[in-house]
Parts: sequence; C-alpha cells; structure tokens
Amino acid sequence: MKPYWLVVLGALVLTGCSTLPETLKGRMDQPVTEYPVVAKMTEAQRGEEVRLGGMIVGVNNRESDSVVEIVALPISDAGRPDIKASSLGRFKAVFDGFVEPADYAKGRPITILGDFDSRQQGMVDAYAYDYPVLKVKGHQLWNIEQQVIDDDRPYCYGSYCSRLRIGVGTGHVQSVITLP
Repeated sequence: MKPYWLVVLGALVLTGCSTLPETLKGRMDQPVTEYPVVAKMTEAQRGEEVRLGGMIVGVNNRESDSVVEIVALPISDAGRPDIKASSLGRFKAVFDGFVEPADYAKGRPITILGDFDSRQQGMVDAYAYDYPVLKVKGHQLWNIEQQVIDDDRPYCYGSYCSRLRIGVGTGHVQSVITLP
C-alpha cells in the first residue's frame, strides 16, 4: 500500500511544479501564446488576450504608467520562458503605475498576461522597430538559479563497474527558471 501513496504524492509534487501561476491565468483557457501571431496583430485584434514571456530589456516609468520592454522567448505550459532559446522579437508591456527598476532589472525573466493594445514604432539602437504593445493584467517575475547536475554514470573498466570516483567529477552547471 505504501508504494501507491508515494506514487500519488510524487505525481502531485511534480504537477505543482509545472502548473501555471495564478497571476498568468486569464479569462480564456488558451490565450494567444505564439509571438509570431502577436507580432502580426492589428487594431482589429485589440483586446485579444495574450500570454508572452521573455527577458527584460529595460523599464521606462512615466507619469501614470510604466513600459517594460521585453525580448520575447518561447514559454512552457507553466509560463516559464526558455532562456536557452533564441529571441523571437520584442514587445512592450504597459503596467499601471510605477514599477521598481531594481525588481524589473535587465536580463530578468518575466511572463506577461495582457490584452493586445496597439503597435508602436520605436528604435533598437539605430534600427526602426515595430513593437506589439500589451496592456498588463497579470505577470510573473522569475529567478534564474544555477544548479550543478552530477553525471552519475558508473565508471567502468573492462567488466568491472563502480560508482566510486576519485578526482574530478563529470557534472555540469545548468540554469533553471524558478519562482521567486
């Protein structure tokens, strides 16, 4: 009987790690999550619910709102940006009120739930860029943690194998996106 409960408990723990945070759940079961689709939206799609993620490029606090520029990356079903993926493009997220630039620092992963609002012309260095703009309804800041992954393969010599290793191991460092 005990193994059954361990399996159920393990499944619940793993499910908890891969569910979408409440701050990213919107009015629709499946908002638009593909950046190429959002990049082509027009005024006719104003108000369409969108969930996009990526890395923060910068923050511009204005008198009554704040604009966060984000490099779009693919996101998982749990809303986590894939920091190993290549950029899909850029978008701007408009927050009501002030956002603290120290919390919304350049390079920090973020996922936005919002409504498509408009398109805005801007510049990326000397390049003219057409940004999709989202009005933020919810968001999730993420942390990047470094984890050492131990490659626990046995050492084999001939027909003899052992997990005992002397000297340098064969692990690697992996960046993982986590909730703050």
